[in-house]
Amino acid sequence: MRRLVLLHTNDIHGRTEALARIATLVEEAREEAAGAAVLYVDAGDVEDTTNRLSNMTKGTALHRLLDAAGCQAVAVGNGTVIRYGPEPLVEQAAATSYPHLAANLWRDGAVVPGAQPRALLHVEGVCVGLIGLTPANWRSLYENAFGVELPEEAPLVREHAAALRAEGADVVILLSHLGLDRDRELAVEVGGELDLIIGGHSHSLLAEGEVVAGVPIAQAGEFGEQLGRIELSLDERGARVTSLRVQPVPQELRPHPALLAEQRTIEGELAAWLETVVGELDGPLELAHDRECSATAFMADVIRERMGADVAVALPGTSFVSGLPAGPVTRGALYDACPSPGVCAAARMTGAQLRDLLARGLDPELAADRPQALRGSPRGLLHLSGAEIRGGELLVAGSPLDPGARYEVAGSDWEIDTYGGYAREEWALDVRFDGTTIMREAVEEHLGRHGRIEPPAPRLYGGLEP
Repeated sequence: MRRLVLLHTNDIHGRTEALARIATLVEEAREEAAGAAVLYVDAGDVEDTTNRLSNMTKGTALHRLLDAAGCQAVAVGNGTVIRYGPEPLVEQAAATSYPHLAANLWRDGAVVPGAQPRALLHVEGVCVGLIGLTPANWRSLYENAFGVELPEEAPLVREHAAALRAEGADVVILLSHLGLDRDRELAVEVGGELDLIIGGHSHSLLAEGEVVAGVPIAQAGEFGEQLGRIELSLDERGARVTSLRVQPVPQELRPHPALLAEQRTIEGELAAWLETVVGELDGPLELAHDRECSATAFMADVIRERMGADVAVALPGTSFVSGLPAGPVTRGALYDACPSPGVCAAARMTGAQLRDLLARGLDPELAADRPQALRGSPRGLLHLSGAEIRGGELLVAGSPLDPGARYEVAGSDWEIDTYGGYAREEWALDVRFDGTTIMREAVEEHLGRHGRIEPPAPRLYGGLEP
């Protein structure tokens, strides 16, 4: 009889201090294995825009740290793809020694570059078959913004589980970032094909796991606060889970020196790049959420020019987290002030629809809202470019808004697509997205074209009349 010890995490979301302590636990577990094969896997979302290194590198830095922690396979979560599209997966995969698994993340009929559907790992005499799945919550966004397909999961699990068995897998594990509810459904749909499901995305803490349709399901909470540990025995009859639990990651635990060293290396690599001057401001760009401000008006100007729109709208909460002082602007200062992973978007809408969108954007109660997607920042009041409000009337290019005319209106995806709560679903807008160029990259390119920027004049002279 052989033994396999599976260590697992999920939804670390940029908590590098916790990951450094987990690395210590992983090393200790390998030293204490007593003849058992040990495998450490992660079920997705180690990266997060709130972590500076992650934000600066579109997640690659956090994957390098996870690699330094001893991880041997990951499921592709939504932390990268929903913000930047699938393109950064190529760099993430090149920077790490482990496979990035996403059997259901397709483009042009095949799994996207940088990801792979399955992996067969040979761990001290045990052949471990892994299948990865990424979440399908945002199917329409993935399809429309990134040209990505998300096929149904169950047929893919059956296909890859069979292939792994044929390739000699002793145990087949689903590494899932679908969330606990969908993992339970899949256990019923394809349970006979799998020995175990290790999950993420729902941030569920399953202290002793659960069994659905004969399939054990494990998930280890969130933010690196717990390390999951599963022990399996393997013999001629197959694989059997003998122990499933999570262990707290003590705050006082020594952080692993290899991970801290890798973090310093990454910071050193970024230093010169971040010190590069990308433009200059004739005056400061000030940020405010309860009134019009020059920083957000500037962002609206950037978006309108980039998308070739008649009008652009922008929110403080999707534009900046701080203002910028007058003088030279370094890339580091810009990226610290503008960590937004949003992309520019545009759609044709009627004047009546534009006015309706703007009325919601100027609602003080909505402006004070702090949605989870904005990581605690308030939405703020909607700003304009190419239009202004005077005497209670909306003017576009100096002329009164025509309710029946059609205007090209741009903003970030948050303002123009429906999930931000400004555009209405019944409008059925045909939204076009600016590829995977995120807001700070658009600002940097704008500064590169113009060189020197004067803070914009006000556009909101009072509110809209009913």
